[in-house]
Amino acid sequence: MDVKPITDEVKILAAAHVQNTSHDDLYIINDPNVGEMTLESHTYDPERLNKVSQTLYFGGVADLFRGMQTHYQSFMSELKNTDPKLAESTGWGFSIDEKGEFIVNGTLSNESKSYLEEKLNANEDLLELAKQVPALFMQGLAYDRGADGKGPAWGKFDVNTDNFKDIIDFKEVFDASYSSMEDISFFKGNFDVLKYAQNVGEQLHNKAEAKFGY
Repeated sequence: MDVKPITDEVKILAAAHVQNTSHDDLYIINDPNVGEMTLESHTYDPERLNKVSQTLYFGGVADLFRGMQTHYQSFMSELKNTDPKLAESTGWGFSIDEKGEFIVNGTLSNESKSYLEEKLNANEDLLELAKQVPALFMQGLAYDRGADGKGPAWGKFDVNTDNFKDIIDFKEVFDASYSSMEDISFFKGNFDVLKYAQNVGEQLHNKAEAKFGY
């Protein structure tokens, strides 16, 4: 069987979600047909796929980023008013560290990084949601790995408490997943769940070690 990129499989899940659910609160994993779906030649049983999908792709972590999107957009709007050059700069990003604090990365000066970190960490609504992401993300990776410790999708990547901040750039996720179509199921909260999954997958492929792959 040919290996399919994880982004293709997420789109397959999304298509099934649209066809087989009648309202926004039902997720793709309730579709009885998904048990036959495979990722890189390894078949997911329905219960395992349920956990992975609910935690990483369409619930759990995705819901946290959806909830943060509005707070991030408000933060950037304010930054455009106070410091438009920083707001327009593409030379920085940010993540959450092991202490539960935002940390800014990129090519900015240390002074600019400290300035942004202070403003980001003062945004309590954004910070409280962000603090929940690392643990839930790693739980989803554990579900993907299964009993044998091997993961066919995101679970094959080595993401832990120490290196999470070096791998997942929140700003990149927010910018990539923004959508103006907030009145449609997959775009609630100005958040495109498919672009979210695609971007996180790309970040994992580009920055994380595939330590637990088959």
